[in-house]
Amino acid sequence: MPMHSSRSKLIAGALAFSLLAGGTSISVPAPSAFAAVSTSIFADTIPAWAQKHVSKLALQGIINGYKTSSGSTEFRPLKSVSQEEAVVMALRFAGLEDEVNPDDIVAYPDSFKVSNYAKPYVIVAFKHGLLDQNEEYANAAANPKATWGTTPATREWVTKLMVRAIDKKALADDLSKTASTFADGNQITAKYLGYVNAAVSLDLVKGVSATKFDPKAPVNRASLATLFSRAEKQYQVAYEGQVNGIVTAQTATSITLYSEGKETTYALDSNTLYYSADSDNAVAAGDIKLYTDVTLIGGSGKALYVETQGTEQHVKTTIAKLDRINTTDRYFYAWVNDEPVKFTYSSAVTVKDSNGKTLQISDLKRDTNLTIVQDTFRTAPQVVSITAEVQTGANTVTGQFYSAGSGLINYLADGTLQSKFLADNVTVVINGIDAPTVSDLFKEVDNIKLTLNDEQQVTRIEVVNRNVSTMDSATVVNYSGDNKLLTLYDPATSNANALFLTDSTKIDYNGSSITVSQARSYLVANRKVKITYSGKNIISLSFIYKQTGSLVSVNTTDKLLSVKLDSGEKVTIPYVSPLLQIPGVAVPTIGSLQAGDTVTVLLDANQEKAATIQVHKTLQYQVVSANASTKLVTVKAADNSQKDISLVNVPITDENGNALTVGALTSGTIINVPYIGSNIQSVKTITMKYGTVSSVGASSLTVTEPNGTSSTVTFSKGIKVIKGTQTTYSSSAVAAGDIIQVYKDENEQTIVTVAVGDKRTYWKYDAPNATLWTYKNTSEDNGNFAYINSNTKIMYNNASIQVSALKDGDTITVYAFNNTALKIVKS
Repeated sequence: MPMHSSRSKLIAGALAFSLLAGGTSISVPAPSAFAAVSTSIFADTIPAWAQKHVSKLALQGIINGYKTSSGSTEFRPLKSVSQEEAVVMALRFAGLEDEVNPDDIVAYPDSFKVSNYAKPYVIVAFKHGLLDQNEEYANAAANPKATWGTTPATREWVTKLMVRAIDKKALADDLSKTASTFADGNQITAKYLGYVNAAVSLDLVKGVSATKFDPKAPVNRASLATLFSRAEKQYQVAYEGQVNGIVTAQTATSITLYSEGKETTYALDSNTLYYSADSDNAVAAGDIKLYTDVTLIGGSGKALYVETQGTEQHVKTTIAKLDRINTTDRYFYAWVNDEPVKFTYSSAVTVKDSNGKTLQISDLKRDTNLTIVQDTFRTAPQVVSITAEVQTGANTVTGQFYSAGSGLINYLADGTLQSKFLADNVTVVINGIDAPTVSDLFKEVDNIKLTLNDEQQVTRIEVVNRNVSTMDSATVVNYSGDNKLLTLYDPATSNANALFLTDSTKIDYNGSSITVSQARSYLVANRKVKITYSGKNIISLSFIYKQTGSLVSVNTTDKLLSVKLDSGEKVTIPYVSPLLQIPGVAVPTIGSLQAGDTVTVLLDANQEKAATIQVHKTLQYQVVSANASTKLVTVKAADNSQKDISLVNVPITDENGNALTVGALTSGTIINVPYIGSNIQSVKTITMKYGTVSSVGASSLTVTEPNGTSSTVTFSKGIKVIKGTQTTYSSSAVAAGDIIQVYKDENEQTIVTVAVGDKRTYWKYDAPNATLWTYKNTSEDNGNFAYINSNTKIMYNNASIQVSALKDGDTITVYAFNNTALKIVKS
């Protein structure tokens, strides 16, 4: 039941859910009927558990209420809903109402009674599988005294309707033999059991209590609204006035969202509703954090409903030293890791010093230390805030580190012990160490430069004499715990080294931090360690429990792996029967490993043999469905096999590096997924573009898409051109005017498929299914159809024509991908 492929995804506000307005007839109200629903939503009381869902659907234009004689609007949440009313709502929710033709002549069996208004809706529900025709006819025949359409919809019947509406029938089929977790599960009709289990697993429905489902009970208006609201997580539809975006600014009276490349500001007032996606309870406006994802429903420039989608802030922080500022063009350069980096900012950027004092960006002085916060959602990231060390009265002192504690740093200056107070969030800089802290300083070893603010507090500590060296794969010769002296052999240089552990040495044992005294029992002869050291003092020590590098060779006779580490050193690792994890290979063997593979080898407890071998590999999938709440994504591989992957705590970005959420992984999205063994590292969406080549060069081409948008595609990792039965690896095979499909494969290689015109004889056009049919060229010809959409160009004598202008017997040339026509030329 491919429900997403052919339906409109926009439900206008005029299509308000009038069918829940009660009575035996169903009528579409004038748009003004919905306009009467204020942001206070309804005059009567809505149960607390349904308030969010009723309000949201009302503002989306899916439901409305009853007009009273006083002019107020009531929702009447406990009123039951009929089966035909539920069907109409399901079709509108699923974006299928545009397929309903009120003038259709529909004939049903005498036993199947439906109101005239609902008849064409029911036929569309049958067509798309929301209802099983034979089953519903049988239900009606079994109750001859009842009218099928006005029969109250039961909880189990509505659950099946909803599960089918969001295309989860396959899940229901899988769970049809699973016992219900409800105490009254034996009362659920057998044919509905799988659907109830599926809906519960998807968090669409709950019981009337913790243990009772009450399957035969009629569904009331509040319950049905809640059901459809929760289903939006599984089946995303675009509603008029609704936008998904990132909060870039918020005041007491306004909120600004970044969405689809632009920022829009909406007014806020006391009637604006605030909710969280993971709760039915209202939240405060202050709970909406800057640079987080929200869904907003608005009208006439006002935010009516704001729903936060999580707490992740789409920003990154950089520590830098200012070089120069261009206030005219709003950019500045700063030094990051001894490299000049350009930063752009907007007029909205906030600048403060480390004491919280507000500054103008022009107040910042060269060589000032900055903490720069940038957004990560724009194609060109912008600076959103800057914190600078205090500008006035700032100075520096130097000395030799002695100790630190209780908010003080003690140092020797000209042989005299001096002390300074530490400011909050003091920055420590030590060459060769990532994110160092005060605890990384060495007593009477490190020469330090202290930057002071005008209160003489230390805001920055920089070690000026530290030269850090590394041994990637050293072997322990001996350790003397009494004086903390460690003797090591470095196979890379064939030298022995005697170094000291200190109380500041960071020690890692299999991912856990341990103390020097705890490490003593592990520092035995032949232990393999990685260390960083300065002078004779060890800064960090890691017991090697894994090695990562490029596989050089596999000696299956002696059972040895040869791996070249990132440092260039080659190591030989024995193996016996290691666990093999190779992405995309169901049953891997040692023979599956290939020279050049990037591998991580996890060692056994004795650091002697390979316990697990994990191959690094990127796989490309097509998204089938994604659950934004559980972050479980169903994907399809190149061989059409499907699997579920979990993206909990997995970073997701687009091709430009902009952060995305699981909700952005809509059906059909192409994704590249890098693995280390069976562990997913990240996800990147890949844009599939269709259009006409405008120009082509040796390293890039420009493609104009059907909507007129032009973009440049580069070949930084090479190009593969598929044209009919020929495959080449040069851009010279592509010419201006070619109709192409272009995307990046899992190795970032650009794949260009050139459409080859298929000359055929036109037969007919099936308008309801938007399908153009041609005569078969042979009896086995299965390519005699093409889907038509709004982007399809139909041409005759270089002029556009309508599909209705084609006549039976016309000779046409079809340019299509996956049976979807981009261009049709009549001869």
